[in-house]
Amino acid sequence: MFAAGVLFVLLALALVVYLLTAPPAPRVPVERRLAPGEVRTSPLETLVEHMEATVDRVLRSRGWNPFPSRDLEMAGIRMQQSSFATAVIATAVVVSMLGYVLGGVLVGLLLGALVPFGARVVIGSRKRKRQEAFADQLESTLEVISSALRAGHSLPSALDTVSADAQSPTAEEFARIVNEGRLGLDTVDAMRETATRMRSEDFGWITDAVAIQRDTGGNLSEVLDRVGETIRERNTLAKQVRAISAEGRASAKVMMALPIVMAAFMFWRNPSTFTPLFTTGTGQLLVGVSGVLYVVGYFWIGKLVDVKV
Repeated sequence: MFAAGVLFVLLALALVVYLLTAPPAPRVPVERRLAPGEVRTSPLETLVEHMEATVDRVLRSRGWNPFPSRDLEMAGIRMQQSSFATAVIATAVVVSMLGYVLGGVLVGLLLGALVPFGARVVIGSRKRKRQEAFADQLESTLEVISSALRAGHSLPSALDTVSADAQSPTAEEFARIVNEGRLGLDTVDAMRETATRMRSEDFGWITDAVAIQRDTGGNLSEVLDRVGETIRERNTLAKQVRAISAEGRASAKVMMALPIVMAAFMFWRNPSTFTPLFTTGTGQLLVGVSGVLYVVGYFWIGKLVDVKV
């Protein structure tokens, strides 16, 4: 038996040595085994594609999507609806697991539920910044259009010049106007759609001026110069109003952040202080009333510091 055991050990060692030292068998590269035009995907990419397809199928069957493609486009997020929704769901799952590890089931569920709301806040913030950037660039954009018209260019050619030379998001929006015009859509209608999408009252005035000039005739560059002067004066007034109301906006941010910061600090120093708020009926009623008043105060302060020009 001892001799047989020694023999098996020697055979195993010989097999290991052979596997380590034997020359590898010739193998055909993966790229040569793929069909023409086929792209090699990793298992993770395949899993993500299946998840996106499932999410897209569920959203289409229910006819509801919390992240419409129009909002994603306005926010400058170059992702499909299903891709963004899948990313939000995956992030919510990871955050929920992290919250469960750190603070238990309740904390995990709360953090996971906050992820979709956070995604909506991010989309809304990026949309507003894009619209504000478009409005800030509109004055120089109008000067470029007027200069191109005075140089003898047509309106579509002037718009094409802006799409090639302007910064984002003006370049992207004007490129869309030019492309829609090439596809047969009326230029004024395309401009009006852009004014609605960017929520730009000033660009709506420019569109109206172009439409009136096309119907009645006249020098469009002079009309745009007058509109540009009006927009310039209006923007100057708006900046003055914004500077005067800056203190109010800062105070609003401090007032809204102070309760959350103080509650987090007190919970960190002495968690037992908050136990009656969640374990007694009176405490839960106070928490609910405080939450409602906090939300009402948020919108109330927002209306007070939002001065329209």
